[in-house]
Amino acid sequence: MREFTWWRRFYSVRALPKKWLYKGASELLQRIEFGEYEFNHLGREVYLEDKIFELKSNQVKEESPWLKGETLDEKLAYDRKQLNKRKAAIMKAHLETEEKLLLKLAKGLSTEFGLDVEEVRELIETFGGTTRELYFKCMSIATGQDIVADKMQRFFNEQPRHILKPKEYNYMPLWIELVKERQWQSYLNWEQIR
Repeated sequence: MREFTWWRRFYSVRALPKKWLYKGASELLQRIEFGEYEFNHLGREVYLEDKIFELKSNQVKEESPWLKGETLDEKLAYDRKQLNKRKAAIMKAHLETEEKLLLKLAKGLSTEFGLDVEEVRELIETFGGTTRELYFKCMSIATGQDIVADKMQRFFNEQPRHILKPKEYNYMPLWIELVKERQWQSYLNWEQIR
């Protein structure tokens, strides 16, 4: 069953199709490399909603400079309700997805390397590297050898994140401004995509 996601302005993360998987290689590693287990980006995308509301609010103030105080609040009430409703839906989905994702990752690593699930969960909480590096850290613990993730063959490049749906393209300048403002490094080269 597909969930109706009226609140999404960006495409969600896609699962790696089974037919693309390399036989004989770890399915978990391939899915990690593809980006299925990366943190849920809805946590960042929620900030765009504040920018959009700010833009709408400024437009109303410019178009109707005589509106002040309560009358301005009344004019913006519907947009504010929509903002709060959308943000609540985004954050609810973000927290639920993030929890499921971490549990699924912990179980997958535990099963693959024969480690205790609680030990893996604790490692996830304290580990400072990427999810791919975490995979090889678990492999190192299981085998007793020091395995460096950067020296291991990569099967897939990570799928792109934060791709606006076509009807939302007009918000790209706001998104780029937000990325620069918050200094989300991995997205700073997006200006080249436009």
